[in-house]
Amino acid sequence: MAVLGAKYTGMATIKRIVYFSMLMGFLAACEDASSENRSLVNVLLVDAPGDFDQVWIEVLGVELLPSGVRGSAENANWISLPYQAATNTVRISDLVDDQRLLVGRTELQSGTISGIRLRLGDEMYLIRDETRTDLSPAPNLEALLELDVRLDVAPGLSYDLYIDFDLAQSIRQGPGETFQLIPKVRAFVTEQTAAIRGTIQPRGIRPHVFAINATDTLATLTGNTGGFHFKGLPPTDYRLFVDAPAGYADTTLLVSTQADSLVTLPTINLRIENP
Repeated sequence: MAVLGAKYTGMATIKRIVYFSMLMGFLAACEDASSENRSLVNVLLVDAPGDFDQVWIEVLGVELLPSGVRGSAENANWISLPYQAATNTVRISDLVDDQRLLVGRTELQSGTISGIRLRLGDEMYLIRDETRTDLSPAPNLEALLELDVRLDVAPGLSYDLYIDFDLAQSIRQGPGETFQLIPKVRAFVTEQTAAIRGTIQPRGIRPHVFAINATDTLATLTGNTGGFHFKGLPPTDYRLFVDAPAGYADTTLLVSTQADSLVTLPTINLRIENP
């Protein structure tokens, strides 16, 4: 009887081992299937700077709103991506030309992203003529930083989702030397959009550049090497206006764009105005 009991005990142990192995295999298969249905999403911040020497803003992170379990936003939850850096106070006025800030990165179940929120902290200020001035946030700051977006993500692919912070139209001067931050931001992906890139000489003067179409105007500033780069443009015709500083003549170009294309312009040499 003792031998028979030991036999049954051994069989029970073998069954448990087989069951455990099958369970682990099933979970591993589910995990593999889940990973195959996931996509990598990068959230990047770019800037259209204003007429200031520097603008510093505390960036806390972003939040994404994916589709819910049945593809509906009604049963979806926001996913928080904290900005992780040595310091959260970012000199966003430097994010011109091809400079961009990776705010967050995550893997998501494939589907649709329908919303994005940029989360800012309390510290925000500008520097002009070596003088620091704090910015007062708009009362509805959080609402202005929540954007609708539609990004359909397919399994196994990587996507870049951009937030364009237009400082030139976001910072408003109040009485005296007071300034308020009323954010004008837009979210875009590069798919099905156009881009315009160019270089302006002499490079040290850093003029403002405007891309103007029939319904909207986008602005940027050249970088230290004289380069500029408009991304996420609706594909259409643009009037490119270079607002030259004193001593140089303004310049206007006509540029036609198409979806999923980059237009690289010849070097724009600003003409010196006759005194």
